[in-house]
Amino acid sequence: MKSFILIFLLFFLGLTGFSTKWVIVNSGFTFSPATLTVKTTDSILFNVNQIHQPVEVSQATWNADGNTPLPGGFDLPFGGGLLLPSSLSVGIHYYVCSVHASMGMKGTITVESSAGITENPGLKKLSVYPNPATNSITVSIETGLIGSNYIIADQTGKFITNGKLETGSTTIPVDQLSPGIYFFEVAGERANTVKFIKE
Repeated sequence: MKSFILIFLLFFLGLTGFSTKWVIVNSGFTFSPATLTVKTTDSILFNVNQIHQPVEVSQATWNADGNTPLPGGFDLPFGGGLLLPSSLSVGIHYYVCSVHASMGMKGTITVESSAGITENPGLKKLSVYPNPATNSITVSIETGLIGSNYIIADQTGKFITNGKLETGSTTIPVDQLSPGIYFFEVAGERANTVKFIKE
């Protein structure tokens, strides 16, 4: 009987021991924390006042303090709710309060792979190397992404630089970046986001 209980406990810990439940609240007209980094196995509870509605938006909408929902993004009811791990892909998710976005009520959730893999197997192939990088990164993409715009953001979601992917393999200088963690994202292709480290 003791061995059965021990096996059950180990099994239960295996299911729950490697995930975290994060809570985002509001402090007046701000989300707290406004920036959050989680793993793909984590869940997030928005526990906000009934006058606030968290909704995911594009980065452009987020930068403009707009509230147009991102197609396929999360859209919680007034008062918040629970985001399960399956609701968030690896990368940066931008969100606002649908009612108070124009007042700057917004935040970001950065989702990192639980397995420590930095390349996201999105709908289209994207890879960034070397990782860590020193002077430049090379971005390799599928043909379907040629001509797409890209952005580089820091780990808080702050926009750093952007450009256009003109060929299947593009070299981008990063020597001007401070050492740290950055995200390379193909604009409009949230599934294609790769984390890289600048040494």
